[in-house]
Amino acid sequence: MNAPIDHLERRRIRHHPEHPRPTIVHCYNEYTRHLDAGATTLIIDSGPDQWLELGHIPDNVDITITGQTCAAVTGGSITAAGRCFLQATHHARVSAYDFAHVEAFDTTTINAHGESRIVGTDYADIRADEHAVVFAHCHCHVHAAGHSRIAATDATTVAINCDAQVRASAGVHITGDHQSTNLTIDARPINRLADHLNR
Repeated sequence: MNAPIDHLERRRIRHHPEHPRPTIVHCYNEYTRHLDAGATTLIIDSGPDQWLELGHIPDNVDITITGQTCAAVTGGSITAAGRCFLQATHHARVSAYDFAHVEAFDTTTINAHGESRIVGTDYADIRADEHAVVFAHCHCHVHAAGHSRIAATDATTVAINCDAQVRASAGVHITGDHQSTNLTIDARPINRLADHLNR
């Protein structure tokens, strides 16, 4: 027979130090103050009128930007959610969810989920699933799965899986399940996909 858990024990379980509650910050000063104080889990939720240069995210810190936050990272790992905007460079690792918009440069790695929008260039590695939308050029590598929609140009490589829809220019290297229903060769794939999304 299970004994009832008393009030203090319930609090101890909820506030266990192995699972710290995330701290929500709204500006760059709060972000740096909490990092300096040793915070390991931060959620940044600021308005679109602020631009946050977050620099390199430390390895031992979980950062999530959400809401309409606009930010840039120059490395490390970060989660982008809500309707935020993020620029990621220098080997940064990004997990994008909801309607996040991410611009990826310099060998950044992106895992795109939900209905996130990704613009990749300069050797970015992008894994897109669910209903993510990717605009890829300049030697990007895209792994398209789920119902993702991809527009690729230049010397991009696209691996097609599942029901992903790909529009590609003639110079794009296609691998995977490139059935005619999933792949469209187009002289201007990025413009075509953008026009389709704006209807």
